[in-house]
Amino acid sequence: MSTVNLDELEQAAMTVEDAGGTVTAMVSRETGMIHLLNEEYMDEEAPMPSASGVDERYVQVPPAGTLGIGDALVLRFAAAHLADDQATVRDLFRDRDIEGFARLLEERGAGDTWERFHEEATRTALRRWCEDNGLHLAD
Repeated sequence: MSTVNLDELEQAAMTVEDAGGTVTAMVSRETGMIHLLNEEYMDEEAPMPSASGVDERYVQVPPAGTLGIGDALVLRFAAAHLADDQATVRDLFRDRDIEGFARLLEERGAGDTWERFHEEATRTALRRWCEDNGLHLAD
């Protein structure tokens, strides 16, 4: 069972999410290496899946939202820990205002709570995905 790095897998899922379908991330079942692919870039150093898209040596990384670690995670946190600020949080993320979210967390004294919530939820979601796909997640 190949080992996949937690931070790299999270970044790959976020990149796929943010790219809106223009980037594909693939994990090698043999090495655990993550390959990011788009129309302009193909990793020439490693063998890649066949043109048919069916290659058991690789598994495609889904978008972060599909894993529940994208914006949905922020909204779940707001519902649980910033109940009076849910509309503000929705507006901040609609506008992609990450700095505004950080300021709100600081104003509410919720920065550490967010970090723990994010870390635990992300680790749980990615570990489950790895297990479902025959991979091991390294923290």
